[in-house]
Amino acid sequence: MFRLEEFRAGRYGVPFSQAEELPACCFECPYLMHEENPVCFCEQPFYYYCVYSWPDKLTQTPAPCLEPAP
Repeated sequence: MFRLEEFRAGRYGVPFSQAEELPACCFECPYLMHEENPVCFCEQPFYYYCVYSWPDKLTQTPAPCLEPAP
């Protein structure tokens, strides 16, 4: 079950196999990161994370999903 609000808050990772569930704007976002899960011995051990709300982000650019629509 995909939890978009938890994903945007940085508390939920989305497996590569479920990447189609992410909004399209995520793939243009500088805050979309991926990480390998070292304890998963499955076919797709990589996860996407939104790091916008993480305290050590490297930029202050607004996330595309938070900008008002034109």
